[in-house]
Amino acid sequence: PSPTVAGTSRPPELPPGARTEAGVFAWVPPEGFSREVHAGAEVHYTSPDARQEIVGKASLARGDLLEQWRKKEKSTSEGPGYSRIRLEETEFRGEPAVVWEYTVTAQELPWHVRSLGFDSGGKSYQLTTWYHPDIEDRARPVYEKVEKTFTPL
Repeated sequence: PSPTVAGTSRPPELPPGARTEAGVFAWVPPEGFSREVHAGAEVHYTSPDARQEIVGKASLARGDLLEQWRKKEKSTSEGPGYSRIRLEETEFRGEPAVVWEYTVTAQELPWHVRSLGFDSGGKSYQLTTWYHPDIEDRARPVYEKVEKTFTPL
C-alpha cells in the first residue's frame, strides 16, 4: 500500500465480489457454498455436497508459526489415518508463510487437508481446505481461487 499521511497507508484494494470478515480479512468465497461463522474471526464455507470445506481465520500472532504448527501436528498425528504430505516454510505474495498438507480420517471418512498460514500486522492468518481425496480435481481449483483473493486488512 502507498503511504497517504505519515504513519498510515491506503487499505488494500479488494477484488470484485470480496467479502470482509470480522474486519480482519477479506476474500471471495466460493459460489454456492454455505457460510458459517465460528467464534472470533473464523469463517467456514461448505460445499453443497459437504465434500469440501474452506476455512479462513485470524488471531493474534504468537511467534514462530512453523514451530506452532509442528507442535499442533503432534496431537493431529495421533488421529486415525494421519499422514503428512508436507509441513514447511513457503511464501505467500512474497512474504514468509507456512504450508501444512496432510491426509486424515475423520468421522470414518478420508480427508485431504491443506493449510496456508502467515503473519501480517501483528495477526496470524490461516486459510485451510478440507476435501475428500476423490474430488481433488474439483476441490483444489476452488481453494486456489479463494487463496488468490485472501487479503489481510
